[in-house]
This record gives sequence, C-alpha cells and structure tokens, in this order.
Amino acid sequence: MRALNALGLLTIGTGFFLSGTLASPHAAAAASNESTQEAWVVQASARLPTRVIDTLSQIAAVDRRLLALRAYLKAGDGLSERWSWTQDQQSAYASTPEGKLASKEIDAVAAAFTAANPGFTLRVNRRSRSLEAQIISWNENASVGTAAAACASALDQRFGAAHAPRGAIELRNALIDWQPNSAVTLAAPGLSAHGQARAFDFQVERGGELVAGTDAASTRTQWEAAGWTQKLHTAVSIAGKHFVGPLQSLYEPWHYAYAPAVPQPAAAPPSASG
Repeated sequence: MRALNALGLLTIGTGFFLSGTLASPHAAAAASNESTQEAWVVQASARLPTRVIDTLSQIAAVDRRLLALRAYLKAGDGLSERWSWTQDQQSAYASTPEGKLASKEIDAVAAAFTAANPGFTLRVNRRSRSLEAQIISWNENASVGTAAAACASALDQRFGAAHAPRGAIELRNALIDWQPNSAVTLAAPGLSAHGQARAFDFQVERGGELVAGTDAASTRTQWEAAGWTQKLHTAVSIAGKHFVGPLQSLYEPWHYAYAPAVPQPAAAPPSASG
C-alpha cells in the first residue's frame, strides 16, 4: 500500500504542476494523456511485489515507467529470482565461494590479457550494480527514452478515450505484446544481470587511460577496428571458463555473462517480499 500511495502521490503531483502551467489545448491533452498513463501503471502493476512497485515510483517519467513495467510483466514468475541483490547481499558476495571464484577468474583473465598485450590492462568493476544506479541510468538513458515514448504512444492509440482497456489483464497483455522498433541498451531497473554479479564489463586501459570503454557509440572504433573484441575474447577463452560472451542480442563486446559453478547461499536471490 505504501508503494501504491507513492505512485498515487506522483500522479497527483504531476497533475497539480501541469494544472498551473497549461497554456493551450495541446498542453491540456498532454496532461490528460499523462494522467491516463499514470492510471495504467497503477492498474497493470497491481499485485506485483512491493519492491517492484517501489522501483516504479522512483522512475521519473511515466512513459519510462510503462516501459519498465512491460519488462517486469514479461519476466513473469522469474521476476523475483532475477531481482537485483540488496546492499547486504552485495556486501556478502565477495566472501562467498562464488564471489571468490569470480574474483580469481577475473584476475586470471586480466593476467592473460596483459601477457598477450604488453602495456595494456583490463579494468573491471567487481561489485554488482546497485538498484539505485540502475534507476538513475534508466531515467537518463536516451535509448530508453525513445522506446518509452513509442510504447506510450502505442498504448494511447490502442486505448484512447473511447477504447479504454476492459481490465488489468487486457492492459498487461498489450504491454507484453508491444515490440520496440529501436534497441534499448539497458535492462529495466532490478533486472540487470549486473545486479546479481551475473555479468561483468571489461574495459581496456593503458597507463591508467581508458582505451576501450562501454559506450555503445564507440563499439566500432574502439573495439572492432582496434581489435580489442577478439583480444578480450581470446583472454576470456584462455582463463575465464565460467564466462560466456560477448553479449550478442544487443551487441556489447565488453560484456560477458558469468555462469557460477558453486552454490551461493549468502547472496541468494531475495524473496518476493524483500
């Protein structure tokens, strides 16, 4: 209830702000659409875990909330299992058998890479990516904004004033069935594999200066043309037997999934009420 109230207050606050600044019928229509979309978020998110509702309330724009909600609905029964670790779980990870193995394997990959490429080193963030960091990125990412606007527009066209969804099920199905025309470079907050240390990003450095980073716009120039994609893959193949990659579905030559081979009870996926 607390989380649902947060969404409700956000809706009221948005409406109050707009009511004082409307200057045209176009602005009035935009405010009406946004209010309707807020109602859709509340309706379609009913019965999702509290922590998911809390996360939605921290996403700044309603269309970005709808896009994130689509991902949560598509996750289905696997939502809780995939959800990002808490701070306590993140802190515990390094001392678990899995965390120690991951660190050892990252060291081995880095050593193999430097041996094959003298003067160059790998930078790797070994900590899982916090939910807070994922929310900030989701609120700012341009590809998310483009897809979110398209998602909201598609729902507006399908469920206009004369064709409101008959219920939450129809609305949820519409969200799940909608397909973006452009790639989204982030997982919805809470669903990133980085949130459970199930993925690591490698970056190439020379003398402390970044040579190949994680900017999607630099994939061709910094990774493909310079040959770092293959050089990293070679090092991973030699020394990182539990790494799989690089990511292909949204091509990221620096991103490798981590498939642990040992139990990890201390940092196990949290329960739905966490």
